[in-house]
Amino acid sequence: MIAGQRTFRLQIVDLEGVIFEGPVRFVVIPGVLGELGVLAGHAPLLTPINGGEMRYVQQDGQETRLFLEGGIAEVQPDLCTILADHGMRIPDIDPMRAQQKIQTLEQELAAKRQSTMDFLAAETELRRELARLQAFQRYKQSAPRVGQEYQWERPSPPAVPKIHPEALED
Repeated sequence: MIAGQRTFRLQIVDLEGVIFEGPVRFVVIPGVLGELGVLAGHAPLLTPINGGEMRYVQQDGQETRLFLEGGIAEVQPDLCTILADHGMRIPDIDPMRAQQKIQTLEQELAAKRQSTMDFLAAETELRRELARLQAFQRYKQSAPRVGQEYQWERPSPPAVPKIHPEALED
């Protein structure tokens, strides 16, 4: 650890399981009002997060970028927990699929003006797809040369414990 670089624990979890858990120096979360930077010792905070690019710098200085489809973040002085709807590597985003979905959602928005709930749901999904496409475009502009992209894999899920039915009976 570099002198003066305090770390804190980061946990990122989505519906499929743990995405990352470990010590980090810095986290940037796509907040509702803009990007939210978190360092060790941050004041306690509970906030919804928008779909967008999340970045974190690990203890060794390696920066990782993920796309989160919204969720909630809890920040404590020594822990940041992100409960995301879905998380994925930015290079795995399919820009053609995102553009097609954006066009479809724009058409749906024009047709759904009569129902406020339908309109809000479609608008939220449109913002998420726009954020996905923007994250991919930013990544392609700043990404290292081919073959030097960061490596990230979702950790394998823990083994399911064996249940012994005889132990459950009284």
